[in-house]
Amino acid sequence: MGDEAKGIRILHVRKEFEIEKQKVQVLKDIDLEIYPGEIVSIVGGSGCGKSTLLRMIAGLDQPTEGEILIDGKKQERPSLDVGVLFQESRLLPWENTRKNIEFGLPEDFPKKEKKELAEKYMEMVGLKGFEKALPGQLSGGMQKRTAIARTLINRPHILLLDEPFGALDAFTRINLQKEILRIWKQEKMTIILVTHDIDEAIFMGNRVVVMSPKPGVVKKIYNIELPMPKSRTDEDFGKLRSHIYNEFLEREKVPEDYII
Repeated sequence: MGDEAKGIRILHVRKEFEIEKQKVQVLKDIDLEIYPGEIVSIVGGSGCGKSTLLRMIAGLDQPTEGEILIDGKKQERPSLDVGVLFQESRLLPWENTRKNIEFGLPEDFPKKEKKELAEKYMEMVGLKGFEKALPGQLSGGMQKRTAIARTLINRPHILLLDEPFGALDAFTRINLQKEILRIWKQEKMTIILVTHDIDEAIFMGNRVVVMSPKPGVVKKIYNIELPMPKSRTDEDFGKLRSHIYNEFLEREKVPEDYII
């Protein structure tokens, strides 16, 4: 397979839902290419269809029109090669940390290898020593780390993040953003992050895709060319934040005291 076929290609995708016998267009003519090994942040207000787009990339839903290709093949169903991390950790409350992580593997996976892999990913996300803890005994951040390890245990080449840190406090959220970036460098995955948080989109992404709603369209794409490691207090970071924030103000007439 040639390099031109690698990565994710979203080709003129349109999505409609039927609500009370009326067709509602959620996404209109989404055309986007995501290259292997990059992080693309998709940012937009409620109703712009960003989570719907992520579900279609995951194979959990299908476009009404257009197609999504992953490494040149049409995406039609979920696969172990595409991991998804949702906002809710969705852990089994009666199982301990290791068992919850092992749950990400197929049922017929060899028991010894399953345990070894779970231990590897527990260490990777900083959960060593909490193998036997139940979800109710873990903080929100540690529950999220468990969910990250469970998603990574199948070694997906693509990781889809659907507002994964939205319910966490600011300090935990920033720490987990750094953790995901560290894992990304180590595992060399392609990551798509859906978020409403502009700072998070810039901090995590190599590119930021700004979407506007009703129907959802790609309004603008920003290349993030900031020195690494990125700093939220950097002047250029602040300028980018202002540019993207103004895209929202222009389209949605957000009050000045509104915080995204």
